[in-house]
Order: sequence, then structure tokens, then C-alpha cells
Amino acid sequence: MSRPIQEETTMRRHHRRRALALVMPLALLVAGCGDSLTEVNENPNAPTDVGASFILPAAIESAADEALNYGMDLGVTSLWVQHIARLQYGTTDRYNLDVDFSDGSWEDFWLEAQAETREVIRRGAAAGLPNQEAVGMILRSWIFQNMTDLWGDIPYSEALSAEAEDGTTSPAYDAQESIYAGLIADLKAANGMMGPGDSFGPEDLLYEGDMEAWRRFSNSLRLRLAMRLSEVDPGTAAAEAASAVAAGVFTSLADQAQLEYAESAPNQHPYHTGFIERPGDYRVSATLVDTLSTLNDPRLGYIADPAESDGAYRGLPNGLPDQHEYAFNSVSKVGAWHLRASTPSVFLSTAEVMLNQAEAAQRGWIGGSAADFYAAGITAAMQAYGIPRDEIDAYLAQPSVAYDPARGLEQIGLQKWIALYDQGVEAFAEWRRTGFPDLQPSVANVNADRIPLRLPYPVSEQAVNNEHLQEAVSRQSGAGINDALWWDVP
Repeated sequence: MSRPIQEETTMRRHHRRRALALVMPLALLVAGCGDSLTEVNENPNAPTDVGASFILPAAIESAADEALNYGMDLGVTSLWVQHIARLQYGTTDRYNLDVDFSDGSWEDFWLEAQAETREVIRRGAAAGLPNQEAVGMILRSWIFQNMTDLWGDIPYSEALSAEAEDGTTSPAYDAQESIYAGLIADLKAANGMMGPGDSFGPEDLLYEGDMEAWRRFSNSLRLRLAMRLSEVDPGTAAAEAASAVAAGVFTSLADQAQLEYAESAPNQHPYHTGFIERPGDYRVSATLVDTLSTLNDPRLGYIADPAESDGAYRGLPNGLPDQHEYAFNSVSKVGAWHLRASTPSVFLSTAEVMLNQAEAAQRGWIGGSAADFYAAGITAAMQAYGIPRDEIDAYLAQPSVAYDPARGLEQIGLQKWIALYDQGVEAFAEWRRTGFPDLQPSVANVNADRIPLRLPYPVSEQAVNNEHLQEAVSRQSGAGINDALWWDVP
């Protein structure tokens, strides 16, 4: 039986077409960085050094592919946070991880998403285009945030520095606390750099060069980072949350950061073709279906399809043994809305930003009504599906949903978990931070009835960077899948 993460990695690479059609091969890009080639090997008709505009599409596409889609989202975190369940090939759903479980994803993050984003920053700076440099810094911060929330301490300050004069091919691992501080500082710096002048155009697959939109993305991402510190450093969390909101965060669906796809090949959402190729592997988790059903949540019909056998919404329990009683047609498939060719990949949603503000207001960190932000977050999440206003209002009026300050943090956490469907890495991080909802380990798990709290470090690092890897493991008092990250405290 093949290992699920290998299947997702293969699909992810197979579907990575859109950005690559807009850029020159990366080999050409990096060829201009060295001087080892002789003139006889130079092609006068082929440029060896290009601007950031040629690299940004690949960087955005790689970021989506590694953290969303068939990367860490569907392959790992959406299973562990019980949005999705495996109907077959369920080893990951049972927390049964091979020794080299992380190697492929770790490599892809560094050699694709991070390497390409580094080039956007470097080339934007070299051309004297601060707007382009700032865009690269914001995208890099989003990638680093996802990586450190999966693995904990990772290379940061010395990462991808091999070409620098004082660089290294064996970068030190930075403590997650330091990484978070660095990311917040970088987002502030990027905000300060943005202004009038040249930016990007249509090659900016998120905002088409709209720097005000990137500014709001930067501030909204800083708010996310601030909320992650709520239990480990509430003082910094409160200050940064207030600062980010004051600087301007998402206020409408038009603001949210998402990669749009086309109706026709080859630029379709990976799920659209992937689920056609492998329609039997995934079903919606029973945990999510049962929660939505209990709350009479109109999103159920968008997130899941009725079971083909009898038309009922029926989720699949997570982590079933290979031999189980559920037939392919007896449980709900992923909803047709999410399998459309044009369904976007969401980097950061307006719903999440509103719910983060609800939590910040509930904690007294920002002004405004927690209840109003809570309702706005749910509304934004439903409007993204096109749910009519009267259905949204009826949902919000239910006693089980209406905001109650006495249990406000629990309600916000639950609604954020629902809203983060299809954004598994962030859903996994928020569940670990808040503890909401109260998820139970998968049925036939092999991890002593514990849901993993992090990814294992890749085996490849033992061969190429073992000294710094062991330093990181020691600093964290262990780095097994059941060891909590720095910000994940009881």
C-alpha cells in the first residue's frame, strides 16, 4: 500500500502548471547568479537574469501548492483537524508516519516556494523597486509562518544563504519565538516600504499589483501571528493585534488573499482534476458533518455532498482500519463547490480576520464589539459560498450560534475551525492554540490515542545538517509528533 503523502506530492507536482507557464525555467534564473560558466556556454539570445515579475507567479503557485491543495492541507493537516477523512490508504489518518514522512514536503518548501520568493525579494531590491521587494517579504512571511507552525524551530536567519559571502549550506535552526518576532518585524518593514511607484501587474496572481491590497494582507497576517501568541506572550499579542488592526486589515470579501483559477485547463484548481483522477480516497469527516448538521449550518451543502446511497449527509470517521464497513457511496464526498475548476486557494480569508478581531475584542485588546466581529466573520464565511442573507441571519439567530460572552472564546474557536475548511495548516494551528473544538483521536490510531501536535523533522536533515538539527531538538526538549510547539501551551 502506497504512502498517502507520496500520492499528494506526486499530484501536487503534476498540477503545478499555471505559474510555470508564465516564467522561464528556474535553472535559467539561477544560472545568472554564478560565474562558473564560460562564455562559450552562454546563449546571447537567452537571458540569464530576469526581473522579479518573471518569478513571482511561480512563487505564489509554489506557496499554494506546498501549504494548501495537495500539499500539507489535504495530505496531512485537514485529516488531523478532522475536516477530511481517508476512505482508503488511511495511514496518515491513523497517525502512522514513515520515518521519512516529512522529507518531500520539507524539500519542496525550501527548493520551490522559499527559493523563488527569495529571488523575488533579491531582484526587487537589486532593481530599486521597494514595492516588489515588499510583496516578496510578505509572501515569504506567510510561507515561514506555515513552516514554523508545522515543524517548530526551523532555519530562518541563515536560511537560503549559501550564495551570500558569509552564507552557509548548513543553516542554524532559529527558535520559534525568534522566528515569530522576525516575521512580525518583516511585515512591519514591508508595510513601511510600500508606496507609489512600480509594482507588479497581472503576474501578481493575488492582487495584480494593488499595493493597498498587499498592505491589508500584511496587516491581516500580522494579526494572525499576534493571535498565535495569545497564551505564551499575551502582552506582545495584545500590542501587535491592536497595531495591526489600526494599520488596516481586511474589511470585505474583495480583500482576502486567494489564488484564482480558471474554468479551463491547464489553470484549473488541483482538486478539480485530482478528485477526478482519485475520486475514492477522500470523504468529509464525520466530525465536521455532525457539527454542521447539529448547528443547522447552511454551509453543509457546500462543504459536503449527500451520500449517493440514500441522499443523507453522512461523514466518515477519521482513521478507520483498512478493512471497514463504509462503502464508497455511503458517505459524503467533498462538496461540488470545492471541486469546481475555479474554486480559489485561500491564503488568508476575511472570515478569519473578522474572527481574529472578535477574539481580540473579547480579550480586551482592541475596541469594537466581539459579538459584531463574530457575526461578521460567520457572515463573510457564508457569503464566500454565496449563501443568501436571510439564511445567514436565521443561522446567527439560533440560540446555539448567537454570541454569548460567557463562552465567547469557545464559540469563536469553533466558528474559526469551520471557516478554515480547505485551509488545513491554519486550522491545525488554531486548534492546537485554542483547543476548540474538542477533537477526539481517530478510530484506529497508532499514536496511543493522541492527535499529533507537529510534523517530525525530515530524515534528510540528519545527513546534511545534523548538528544544528540536534541543537533544535534539544532546545525544544524534544521534537516528536506529540511534543507541543512553543506557542502551544495548556
